[in-house]
Amino acid sequence: MSKTIRHSRQRERIYQYLIAAKEHPSAEMIYTALREELPELSLGTVYRNLKLLEELGKVRKVTNLRGNERYDAICGDHIHFICEDCGNITDLSGTDSEDILKQIPREDGYQFSKLDMMITGLCPDCTQIN
Repeated sequence: MSKTIRHSRQRERIYQYLIAAKEHPSAEMIYTALREELPELSLGTVYRNLKLLEELGKVRKVTNLRGNERYDAICGDHIHFICEDCGNITDLSGTDSEDILKQIPREDGYQFSKLDMMITGLCPDCTQIN
């Protein structure tokens, strides 16, 4: 038996915010950005809606090196760069995940369905500071 999911203005706005976000925001960042526009919004509501959006396959959770959960509306295969200093997460463009998957040796019986790759180092801002 499948559960019917009601439309929610708050959920829709959270999703729209994620689609437009260049960074990979945390639930707290989303809450802070939207609370003036949606005064009835609570941090708990943001977390519940992010979990539902993740279950629906509309967003994915990405954890940075500090263990902080961030969210990404791009759910297809792509590579994340995680800064070891500031913890920011960036999508690396210009990388072809299909080419990467083709280069990985396949043991008998393994079938790949998803590429979830992270590269760590220093972002341009932290490189200049260090």
